[in-house]
Amino acid sequence: MRWKTNVFLPVFGLSLLLLIYKVHSILRHSRTSMVQSLEPEPESSTTAQTSQTRILLTIYFYTPPELAELVAEVRGNLPITINTTFSTPFDIPPLIDLKEAYERMHTMDRERSRHSPELYAMWNGKPYYLDEALRNANSQSNQYSYAFWIDAGSFRSEHVYRNWPDSGRVEEIWDEGSRVSGVAKEDLLFFPMWNPPHASMSNWEDSLGPVDTEFSEGSFFGGSPQTIRWWREIFFLYHDHYLSEGVFVGKDQTLINALFLIFPSRIITVWLFDPDAPAYTDQGIQDTEVSLGNCGDNWYYYEFWLSNVQTRNGMRNLWYSKSWFHWWKDRSTCRLTRVLSIKDVLTRRFGAAWTPPKATLSLGPSSLR
Repeated sequence: MRWKTNVFLPVFGLSLLLLIYKVHSILRHSRTSMVQSLEPEPESSTTAQTSQTRILLTIYFYTPPELAELVAEVRGNLPITINTTFSTPFDIPPLIDLKEAYERMHTMDRERSRHSPELYAMWNGKPYYLDEALRNANSQSNQYSYAFWIDAGSFRSEHVYRNWPDSGRVEEIWDEGSRVSGVAKEDLLFFPMWNPPHASMSNWEDSLGPVDTEFSEGSFFGGSPQTIRWWREIFFLYHDHYLSEGVFVGKDQTLINALFLIFPSRIITVWLFDPDAPAYTDQGIQDTEVSLGNCGDNWYYYEFWLSNVQTRNGMRNLWYSKSWFHWWKDRSTCRLTRVLSIKDVLTRRFGAAWTPPKATLSLGPSSLR
């Protein structure tokens, strides 16, 4: 069975692959780790290798026991730790005993022909995977300041990323994020965003359930260890509540969107199409070469944004070399845009009088699953 997803895709019995990257270029005494899902495809035996081998970082990898040797072979001589604890997406603690519930939920999915209960479990497992991986890494005398989840499909295109995300750039973003949000750095969570919800959502409250729109980008997120723990707890608190009420929670993006509306001050973001950004120039299109110039695939703009100056210039040169029209090259250099608070984004969309809806659920001392 093949699961259509850019998060996990079973091949040869594959159920789960998870990676942590440890950045070697440590700046300002900051330590960063990255958790990533891998998406090897049956029709391409080289997908795993092309996605991973250029990122020169230490990897922490979850996979079923029978695939441990394959994983090690793909990684080659680069550093890796392989964890074979979980065999299926429903083996993680938050989702144990939920397979039947997810199968019932599948009948509610308007895109059920494209999705499966296992795919829902893989999507919804991300907060657990990131927090658990970080906990395991930090218990091995590695104390990380930040950790991130990223889908492996993010690195399929040709790139020059090596020590990514850049530690100095991460610190810069969190410093600015704290300034614009008024929230302490250690309490901020980063997600990229696509576009804000429709203005009609200004009266949304959490009793209405998840928000089905292209707001958040769930392919990359992260923050400090304490914020990652909070995200795991709050995500599954609402996940479990909605599931118990018979509400569809199969797409993690819709639940992430709801949490954006409830806790907007804690989320910082980058918005490629921000019309008020100083770097923005309206070209009248939303395609490969758009508002911030030729930045490759718009969905993965955050990769460029989280890189250091040298890497950004390397990616600009790469994209420049791929452009067909020379007259466009000279005016389309990819530009760096600003850090935003999700609260500021929503206030602009809903109006200055808008206030976040009250959270009707709260975390208790035993919320962790």
